[in-house]
Amino acid sequence: MSDVKSGRRERYAALTRAAVLEAAKELFAAEGFEATSVDDIARRSETSKGAVYHHFSDKREIFAEVFRTTQTAVIRAAIGSVADSDSPWDQVEEATRAFLRGYAVDRQARALLRQAVEVLGWNRVRAIDEETSLPLLRTALEDLMRTGAALELSLDAATEILFSLYCNAVLFIAADDSDAAATSRDVETVIFALLRGLRTPESDAGSQLG
Repeated sequence: MSDVKSGRRERYAALTRAAVLEAAKELFAAEGFEATSVDDIARRSETSKGAVYHHFSDKREIFAEVFRTTQTAVIRAAIGSVADSDSPWDQVEEATRAFLRGYAVDRQARALLRQAVEVLGWNRVRAIDEETSLPLLRTALEDLMRTGAALELSLDAATEILFSLYCNAVLFIAADDSDAAATSRDVETVIFALLRGLRTPESDAGSQLG
């Protein structure tokens, strides 16, 4: 019986936490971090202020988790867009396009990204980005170099430079709320042109990036 009660408590706690995060995401995106209070989050999530503090130490920690989960969702969607039958560079192109357009179509993701550095500080935003996306980028580059599809370069340097490129690309898209879709297409064109420089002459000869 105690195991059943424990399981119920865990499920209830998980549902409460999820409701708090969803409410906070809506409020942070619509009203902004500063204008949103913990009381607002509790009311929107239909829970108590005490329950919010049970899961999170303060409002900034709530924002950090909202930001992390939003970033992760965009990246997972980008990975899910890649077809197994595509050539390695076609996969890079498709994942890149889906990643950039994920922000173009998601108003809340753009709003959170615009606030993230001010709320969390650059070092913490960088740490979250590294946690959610850096290993995937490094693995993709390592595979491209190992199979001869990309030039043999310093993996550390290539990963760091491309990581910075992608981070700045989505910040550029997020900054333009008037026509994020058009901005995303412009950014795609630039990134695909730069990626061509990493390809070996013999790789995917019949495939064109961009």
